[in-house]
Amino acid sequence: MEAVALAAPFERMFDEVPEWLLTPASSHRVLPRLGQYTTLVRIRTVDGLEGIGEAYGLPEPRVTATIVGHLLAPMLLGRDAGASEALWELMFGAQAGAGRTGGFYLEAISGVDLALWDLRGKAAGLPVHRLLGGPVRTSVPVYASPIPFLPTTAESAERALSFLDDGFHAVKLKLGRGEATDLAHAAAVAAALDGRKPGAALHVDLNCAYDVRTAIRLGHALADLGVRWLEEPLATDDVAGLAEVRAAVRIPVVTGESEFIRYRYRDFLLARAADVVMPNLARAGGITEARRIAALCSAFHVDVSPHGVGSAIGLAAALQFAAATPNVPIYEYNRLPNPLRDDLAPRPSLVDGALVVPDEPGLGITLDEDLIAHYEVFRA
Repeated sequence: MEAVALAAPFERMFDEVPEWLLTPASSHRVLPRLGQYTTLVRIRTVDGLEGIGEAYGLPEPRVTATIVGHLLAPMLLGRDAGASEALWELMFGAQAGAGRTGGFYLEAISGVDLALWDLRGKAAGLPVHRLLGGPVRTSVPVYASPIPFLPTTAESAERALSFLDDGFHAVKLKLGRGEATDLAHAAAVAAALDGRKPGAALHVDLNCAYDVRTAIRLGHALADLGVRWLEEPLATDDVAGLAEVRAAVRIPVVTGESEFIRYRYRDFLLARAADVVMPNLARAGGITEARRIAALCSAFHVDVSPHGVGSAIGLAAALQFAAATPNVPIYEYNRLPNPLRDDLAPRPSLVDGALVVPDEPGLGITLDEDLIAHYEVFRA
């Protein structure tokens, strides 16, 4: 086993990094987004197979790489690589007395789990979605994300139209700059979408910017504009507040990209606080835990829409998972500049607003080793 921290700083992509890229959302105002990061996990078996996985890399990929290389690898080496469920429980149980339900440790587990599923698929000669009982779909509807904090409403509208031109049927707009500014940008984007492609869906993401009263007031105004998705209006741990917002607004309420495991999603489900949850497979326990989260959500008639931030590996894993999971209606296809997502492996095809699911064995992708070497900053 090995873990490789990869970093693609924005300063290497641009002569002058645009301000909106450093703070594409309200949550980045304190900790600016300086680049794209991920932790590549490799697991090799004695018979020569290699599985690849991704541990969530933000904000520092060397942390998860260290956990994989120095904590998880020693407990897994020599064991049966096909027993992914048993190995997940082994890793999770090892931290029972030291915090295990979130943070870097669970992100490291996620990367290992994805690599183990990739291995299982390659050993069987099947794509992972076949091992999961799919496909229930061979292409996954997606929305383009995000329209970031651009300076003017005209620029926001222009970015939305560029996504339509690229073949998307839905887009997501970042909000959280104050009610008046938010509504001005949302109105401009809604009008642009309606003028170019009536029926195109507008999602909004508030990135935890508001309190309950403001979120409800804003939710009513956004509903009048035809917005179809209200994401993270409150602090991520305000379960009761989110339930209050959901009961008051007409737009589906979405949360969960910052959550890690089924126990936390259970709290939102029991409180009737969400219509859709957004686990990121590279941080919420991999495919093994994502399946549990989806099954739990199905019992509450709640949908699952995987969070789309990460590399080509996380993208491939999300598509395999979505292909086999009935209650996944749509996936977030992040379109911020990211060579670790767009160049690390061949991009999936976008056809009629949906990404075609890879049908090759495992996660269905082959990595560009030269690009890995170019962006490597640490190995464990």
